[in-house]
Amino acid sequence: MAETYLIRIHSLQCYLPDEGTDEVYLMYKGQKVWPSGEKYKHMKEDSSLPVKIEISTTRGATVSVELWEYDTLSSDDNLGKFLLEADRLGGPFTTDMIKADKGKSKYGLTWEVTS
Repeated sequence: MAETYLIRIHSLQCYLPDEGTDEVYLMYKGQKVWPSGEKYKHMKEDSSLPVKIEISTTRGATVSVELWEYDTLSSDDNLGKFLLEADRLGGPFTTDMIKADKGKSKYGLTWEVTS
């Protein structure tokens, strides 16, 4: 039987927003997982926000968490994804976003793996 690991996401860092201020949220497996109770959070350059997400997975799995930007007048934009590898216990780790488009945004997630 595969060993179960828990990925704990601690924070989201904005190194460079796509616009002056981005209105962002996180998705996992097609469901919004952060922020809870709000549509989005505002992120500016060189800012960081706490994130409290726990994702249960199996040892060796790669978890994909997507960063989206809320848009009022058009469909929301997928800014990119973070690939979090549950290959060993430890952390905290910081993973940079893999861009989904040609935008200028740069984001990072801080996370850890526990049993």
